Amino acid sequence: MKPAQRKIKVLHLIRSLGLGGAETNLLNLAGAFDTERIETHVAYSHGGEVEDRFKAADLRLFKYADGNHRVKSLHTLLITLRLARYIRKQGIDIVHTHNFSGHVWGLLAAKLTGTKIIEHVHDFRYTPHDELVRRHGVLDQYRFTPYLRRRSDRVVVLTRAHRDHVVAHGYGDANQVLEIPNGIPLTTTTHDAGSIRRRLGIEAGRIVVLTGARMDPSKNIDLILRIAGPLAASAPQILFLIAGSGTHLAEYEATCRQRGLDAHVRFIGFHRDMEELLATADVFLLPSFLELHSIAILEALKMQVPVVASHGVGCNDEFIEHGVNGFLCDPFVDAPWIEVLDRLASDPESRRAAGSAGFATCRRLFDIRDTAARFARLYGDLVA
Repeated sequence: MKPAQRKIKVLHLIRSLGLGGAETNLLNLAGAFDTERIETHVAYSHGGEVEDRFKAADLRLFKYADGNHRVKSLHTLLITLRLARYIRKQGIDIVHTHNFSGHVWGLLAAKLTGTKIIEHVHDFRYTPHDELVRRHGVLDQYRFTPYLRRRSDRVVVLTRAHRDHVVAHGYGDANQVLEIPNGIPLTTTTHDAGSIRRRLGIEAGRIVVLTGARMDPSKNIDLILRIAGPLAASAPQILFLIAGSGTHLAEYEATCRQRGLDAHVRFIGFHRDMEELLATADVFLLPSFLELHSIAILEALKMQVPVVASHGVGCNDEFIEHGVNGFLCDPFVDAPWIEVLDRLASDPESRRAAGSAGFATCRRLFDIRDTAARFARLYGDLVA
């Protein structure tokens, strides 16, 4: 009789369980693994908006610190030792890291214990310095990136451009750097859009342009505040509904009031159920300067909401064909955004066609089950 296959124990290491693409991707991924083959552990330092969802998923959680600690501090030694002790005690086969600080701590712990390590890049550590500055990115600890050169057993990136950059600059060998896109569950819940709109105070007949993003300069919320006035004049039925929290929320709200845009721009802060908001939306708008592979865009595609996003940002150009399954505009130029949104506001057939084509793209390329299967094969290769 063939012996039963031993489960592969994977420790996913992330800094927090707050609201973000890396956290959402990890939650989706953990829920898609075959539990007969993969035993999933999640290590984090502090909670946040999605911590309760991780707990409800019945995952093996390990809180390795309390608070938001920096890599360049004495906490690094303590965190590394705690992680190493957990790896040994649980018999972890692979450490899979999901952000920069977590990768530094996970790398040190993996080397101490002789454990394989996967560097899953959800941030901008491998984005050229000048591009980060131009696009309002946060440099912070990424200056330490060169010291991590060729330390990972595998590097997983989300975009073709990142893969090319990592290989060209020697951060990993070509056969060790993989491009694996994000994925999402394709199941949806039935929503009563009319009821949700009434609850949110959205008047009948409004064309809702939804943005879901963290409120900071890299998301280019200023562009929305600039184009809202001209669009209100040509398409008065448009309502920009902006969901998300962050350090610049109060500033954006004040600008909105000062420009007299309250009738056409509404900030609603953090909203737990993005799918519910998408059920009310006619268009999804994300004019970011910086993205890698936006989960919010994938969720909009799944809900058949036409996407208007930034050209030349992350992997948007790799799967969005302008005018077919979405729309791409230059985040540094306002006029194309006004033109596209003005057209969509008055043309429901264009919205329907783009939404339908976007859903077909999502179903073909971004099923989380396919993403999980690719990682499961990678885990199997490493432990073999």
